[in-house]
Amino acid sequence: MWVFVINLDRDRDRLTRMVGEAQRVGIEFERFVAIDGNRLDIELRDQFYLGSDPHEKAFTPGEIGCYASHLRIHRLLEDREGEYALVLEDDVRLDDDLVPTIKAAVAQARDWDIIRLSNAPKSAVLPVAPLGNGRDLVRFWTVPNGTGAYLISRTGAIKFSEGYARRLLPIDEDLRRPWRSGLNMFGVVPPPVEPDVLEVSQIDQMGRDRSLAARARFRDAAPHRDFAGKLRYRLEAFGSFGFARALLRSAIASLVKRVRGRAAAERYYRL
Repeated sequence: MWVFVINLDRDRDRLTRMVGEAQRVGIEFERFVAIDGNRLDIELRDQFYLGSDPHEKAFTPGEIGCYASHLRIHRLLEDREGEYALVLEDDVRLDDDLVPTIKAAVAQARDWDIIRLSNAPKSAVLPVAPLGNGRDLVRFWTVPNGTGAYLISRTGAIKFSEGYARRLLPIDEDLRRPWRSGLNMFGVVPPPVEPDVLEVSQIDQMGRDRSLAARARFRDAAPHRDFAGKLRYRLEAFGSFGFARALLRSAIASLVKRVRGRAAAERYYRL
């Protein structure tokens, strides 16, 4: 397993902190220098820019650089038969059982492309296998946002690299739509990596206000564009019986969330 930490040159304190995190859980990583979204090489530039302007006007330079950094790591895997990578951003906290959790997840996930390790779900999940320490390998009804930590296989890297001629959404939004690139996606719940533990988001600092939801900023994030693909994905991942149960659980959780808050709704997520 390769391990990468994405880190900007100016963020030496973040790198030092991640060295400590890695040593504590027993892993070693390669630092991947985060890419400047305004200075992409020719190979990547065409995917994000049309001339001097982004294909999607809502993109910030930080979002482009973040996406390009992840994509470049994925492409390093393409020549590595049978290998996979753990990709980490530099503002995460690693749980002590991260390594045994990864080993158990890889052993249990069938033909996986991506296994998400950060960001808790906000809707129904289908447990696939227990992983120990109260964690489960799961399928997502709605894939969580965020790219703080995930495993990606060589096949997953190729699928995601070849799945888009142009990038029209931030990477976390594209990864939330696995049906668009044919990704076989799993997750771990509770996640063994806590994202966004530092107060300041470097992506937010590098671009305009990102407080609006993606569907309000990006044309390609409109829900109607994904209705058929999302339906197929959910049926394949959950099966017909699980699909019906997840619909019911999601409706109940949504109601409970409005009345009693998110914490109360979480008990309804697991099927």
